[in-house]
Amino acid sequence: MPTNDSRRIAVLIAVLVALVLAGVGGAAQTGQTRLAIDVLSSRPDMVSGNDALVQVSVPSGTASDRLVVAIDGRDVSRVFHPSDKPNTLVGLLEGLRVGKNVLRATAGAATGQVELTNYPITGPIVSGPHLKPFDCRTVESGLGAPLDVDCSAQTKIEYFYHTRSFPGFVGGEFKPLPDPRATLPNDIAEVTTREGRQVPYIVRVESGTINRAIYRIAVLDDPRDSDPAQPWRPGPTWNRRLVMSFGGGCGVNYNQGVNDLKAGAGIGGSGVLGDAFLSRGFAHMVSTLNVLGQLCNDELSGETFMMLKEHFIERYGVPVWTAGEGGSGGSMQQVLIAQNFPGLLDGLMPARSFPDAITTWNVAIDCRLMQRYFAAHTTGWTTAQRQAVEGTTPGTCRAWDNYVDSIVASRACGIPKEKAYDPVTNPKGARCTVWDSNVATYGRDPVTSAARTAYDNVGVQYGLQALNAGTITNEQFLDLNVAIGGFDRDGIPRAERAVADAEAVRLAYAAGRVNSGGGSLATIPILHYRGYLDDVGDVHSRVHDFLVRERLRHANGRVDNQVIWTLPASMLNLGMEAVLDTMTEWLDNVAKDTSVDPMNVKVARAKPANAVDACWDKKLTRINEPLSMDSTSACNKIFPIHSTTRLSAGEPIYGDVLECQLKPVSRADYKIQFSDAEWQRMTKMYTGGVCDYAKPGVNAGKITGIYQVLPLLENPAASNQSANAVR
Repeated sequence: MPTNDSRRIAVLIAVLVALVLAGVGGAAQTGQTRLAIDVLSSRPDMVSGNDALVQVSVPSGTASDRLVVAIDGRDVSRVFHPSDKPNTLVGLLEGLRVGKNVLRATAGAATGQVELTNYPITGPIVSGPHLKPFDCRTVESGLGAPLDVDCSAQTKIEYFYHTRSFPGFVGGEFKPLPDPRATLPNDIAEVTTREGRQVPYIVRVESGTINRAIYRIAVLDDPRDSDPAQPWRPGPTWNRRLVMSFGGGCGVNYNQGVNDLKAGAGIGGSGVLGDAFLSRGFAHMVSTLNVLGQLCNDELSGETFMMLKEHFIERYGVPVWTAGEGGSGGSMQQVLIAQNFPGLLDGLMPARSFPDAITTWNVAIDCRLMQRYFAAHTTGWTTAQRQAVEGTTPGTCRAWDNYVDSIVASRACGIPKEKAYDPVTNPKGARCTVWDSNVATYGRDPVTSAARTAYDNVGVQYGLQALNAGTITNEQFLDLNVAIGGFDRDGIPRAERAVADAEAVRLAYAAGRVNSGGGSLATIPILHYRGYLDDVGDVHSRVHDFLVRERLRHANGRVDNQVIWTLPASMLNLGMEAVLDTMTEWLDNVAKDTSVDPMNVKVARAKPANAVDACWDKKLTRINEPLSMDSTSACNKIFPIHSTTRLSAGEPIYGDVLECQLKPVSRADYKIQFSDAEWQRMTKMYTGGVCDYAKPGVNAGKITGIYQVLPLLENPAASNQSANAVR
């Protein structure tokens, strides 16, 4: 029988596939005698917060006042009003009950019906049971005491204005505007709208809680232009486009997170007052659970964003398009939401990209193992040899080691010590690992009750490329791989290699936690930008842009919807503004294309002239050329590309393997010669075999998107045993 985890993942995959087929909204019953009913704010079966924005299309010639709409027999016709589309009416339905709600519309002889499934505004919908314990941070975020155990808070509206900047002084800043209808401050700046109108730089900020996250929405708005007797609606200064910022990092915190209005605004941080967006007229949205440094759970992030966008549409209107932006962990969220929740994001602006969290953890954990090894082997290894094994510049693995505390179960992670796990004093406490904070996906080990883990290094030949190149000796290769070891479920080092839980690996692929290049990733504009940091030993190595690219190519056979820009590190903010302007032109072009051509064709055709691969040298000279791993190219001579621990061990460039399939060791596979004594050590070391990267990872299947994981769910028992015999 399928496990509870398998059933939940099966439901999730059904949701993901339906999202691919249906997009964000849903339609019901079309035809000559049928009214078309579209839920504009969400899918009909994934409504939240007891309300939904609905559009009803009536047959041509039917008077709109003949429309009658009812929910479970309750007449709600009065909320519908004509929209800007011919023969359509739109209404915000409120007071839905949790569960099923039947919406029926009639206009003369025409009828239509749709079933709305409503969930609480506190969630969850698809992310599984809420993480517990969970401490509130509404007070620290300026929203007052929490209203319930789900850390809900009253919605709050505030106004801010941006000051002018003066020559010789620091640039302008946002300041509170307590009474926006009073005389405006003397130092207020002005901005020019898309229509060329100059308006005071006043921003309306809405703050509240959705899905236990603290969210903020900011948009240009001069309240003096609106009628105070009417409910607020966006004024003419909003350009009808939405940008969602996704925050970086990859952490574990059993709390709601604190949202600072200004912190990191505009660079994927938690602050909503991002001048780059607001001065151009964009609505800008952030939330604490869309910051992976707060909680490294892209599934929860996607669900939270889905609910936030639903709320946005209900209160502000349907945007022309929605783009994501953010660096590092913010890039992971964008690509995985595009894969697993297609229809929510129309374009991606990932900075300092990584393909996903779970395969990136392979590299991070490997680096911790290597740090331990080299700390115990301080002689006999040159810097060049160590770099060849690690695949990175000196210092990068050391930097990764600083991030890997999130695999340690007994540590502080945003909750009081008495709630946290300790193997002796509190074995049932909250375990502070990335696996345990994602237990809704991976499930629990039935024996230990700890979350299943998907990290595996059985069969990995660390330093294989360096060995074959003659950079390291046979003895160095053998000693490294004998001594490298692994970690147990508590993140404690051990002599044995780490073995992934087979069910965790299966569910990771099934739930879309591995970026496979599927969903809408192949059909929406993606513009990566990166300030080059390889030369300072930073974890944000340039190679990760190409891991994303090759997964797209491997899955779809094309990458013409993806552009990569590389800049000097000091140009990152300037580059971000150029990315935003280019993405705006690209998405506007797509929106204007009313043809019936496939979306990938439209996206390729809509590319602006400057939406091509490029790098900028230190003199700010732009070099346009297709970016690749070719070390002889002009851009790669300026910004050399490095590798990772797994690529240096022979993994293919798309690097999507959680647990490798194994093959017997064979002398024919090596470019160097082993002595008989050395070969005996090899066969003893790899009794179960070595990684066979000519085959996909265990339980991965062919990398063509989320559709391919469905067969795995039909027979969950098939993955109860790992393909690797070593335990």
